[in-house]
Amino acid sequence: MKTKAFAVAVLLLAVALCMVPSMAFANFAIHGNYVSDTDACAGCHRAHTSVSSITWSDAADGTNHSTLLVTSATEMWQFCYACHDATSQGADTNVQQGIYEGTLYGEQGGILNGGGFDSLDQSATTSQHMYKGSSWGAYGGGFFAASTGTGQGPVGDGPNEIGNPGVGVGNNIKMDCATCHDPHGSPNYRILKTVVNGNVVGEYTPTAIPTDPDPNGFVSSVETGWPVNGFRLHTEYPNYQPNYTTAMYAKGYDMPSATLSDGSTGVNTNKGMSGWCAGCHVTYLGPVTTFTKVNALTGVETTYASLATTYNAGDGSGLALRHKHPINVALDTYQGPDKTSMIVTDNVLPLDHAISEQGSTTNQSSDWVECLTCHRAHGTAANMTGYASHAGAASVVDTDGVARNRFVSQDPIPSSLLRFDNRGVCERCHNK
Repeated sequence: MKTKAFAVAVLLLAVALCMVPSMAFANFAIHGNYVSDTDACAGCHRAHTSVSSITWSDAADGTNHSTLLVTSATEMWQFCYACHDATSQGADTNVQQGIYEGTLYGEQGGILNGGGFDSLDQSATTSQHMYKGSSWGAYGGGFFAASTGTGQGPVGDGPNEIGNPGVGVGNNIKMDCATCHDPHGSPNYRILKTVVNGNVVGEYTPTAIPTDPDPNGFVSSVETGWPVNGFRLHTEYPNYQPNYTTAMYAKGYDMPSATLSDGSTGVNTNKGMSGWCAGCHVTYLGPVTTFTKVNALTGVETTYASLATTYNAGDGSGLALRHKHPINVALDTYQGPDKTSMIVTDNVLPLDHAISEQGSTTNQSSDWVECLTCHRAHGTAANMTGYASHAGAASVVDTDGVARNRFVSQDPIPSSLLRFDNRGVCERCHNK
């Protein structure tokens, strides 16, 4: 909830938003489409009289700088809640409760694609993505190579220093709304930042005209009017229609190569939403690796290929070779004997679509499974019981009596941002 400490920010932002035309801009309202005489800066900032203690960190050297915000809030999420909370008259996207309050770009009263931080569908959330400023390392941010502590990032930007092997998580990151979203706009879907955790996940490429760089986004969409390369600066997109309550995610693409008429041109399995998430959760989109296993009875050593990575997941079993469900892969790559019984309809889980499906999507076996197929980005109210609960997981012991693969969360209901109760996300595809 808002506090009186930044009531001034509420008023200023509400006034600024009211002055924004209803046209669908590149990154929407106060968050983008600035022109040379923009008034939007004054909606959030003061050049010489800011009383805000909130800082931002320079990606180049980690130096902190003042945000110059028009608020006395002490954390970024508080400032963002001046518009995006449950009570203000600002944005229609109420991320506190996970509700879309508008009428133009989704179902009024519908659940936001990302869920809610505090509640969802009138129930308190059972897990939330970290967003309140604490220093945090991403699970799945462990080692690619246990011997050196470094490894190749999934987006191909060179070595990543992954962190302390005893911690089991990646680099410590100051978490707030601006860790993931760029309040000034981005070529990416939902103004997702172009650099996260030191990884480049989208960019504006310099051109001969410095004020008009070419967009080269990392996360695309199949929403109506989506600009195929991502949003350009200083450009209106009157035909763009975001949908905040129906997931319309696109596969990963090298956007300058992608075309709206051909969904296979420019496909890149390291990009898209999962590739962006892997900027922090680096091991979850790791490459196929090989490993060896010795049969305890025969002594025969066999080499396997697997989506496996050595890292510490914080589950008490230390560094271990860990196997993971493939992501950024099409459903039709599954060749199990029960393939024909897998469920592919329009009413189960959101998939990634070919960019050629823009504006009208149906789930097909060629669509991709990605992070947001199973998880919500902000928060979920799903409940975990039985084996899906923390206590239930602890009751499953190995042959040596040790409980392995326990949930990293110590919460009694570790819902892990999953969309459905227990492991309903598994059953909706695998139909066991």
